[in-house]
Amino acid sequence: MSSFYLFFKALHIIGFVSWFAGLFYLVRLFVYHREAWELKNETGTTLRAQYQIMESRLYTIIQTPAMVLTLVGGIGMLVINPSWLQQSWMHLKLALVVALILYHFSCGKQIKKLARQAGGISSFGYRLYNELPTLLLIAIVMLAVWKSLEGLYLGLALLLALGLLFFVVAKVYKRQRTKK
Repeated sequence: MSSFYLFFKALHIIGFVSWFAGLFYLVRLFVYHREAWELKNETGTTLRAQYQIMESRLYTIIQTPAMVLTLVGGIGMLVINPSWLQQSWMHLKLALVVALILYHFSCGKQIKKLARQAGGISSFGYRLYNELPTLLLIAIVMLAVWKSLEGLYLGLALLLALGLLFFVVAKVYKRQRTKK
């Protein structure tokens, strides 16, 4: 393997680890920000202002540059290995990456919406929304590791199992919170 390939691979790994860390944390902040809208006092106002600052900084200073780093590393590896672009697993992986980019930008829209009003997605809805990048991560990693659709089939089984588990856990958690 060439040094250039390893350099781009390192950039790609650093980028996607940072990007996913940002995605996971950002949507968790959305949960708390949405709940702060339910507080109709000075505490709610203070929390909403703080969450807005945290969300904006995370998105613009960490998450978006990490996404760019991920894409630069990935494109660099594809330039070095253009034959991957002829393989079906890569087509699917790139489609999932496009879905992830769309998710990233939808998070940017949520930051703006939550700054203005509580409406739209509930805190429970954000908890479910927070699981989408996890499911995409599993599918993308399975495809990248196996470099075949066999990895996808295993990934889909894992996705289905984890998706169901996340949903059940979220429902149980919501029920427990409602009892308190």
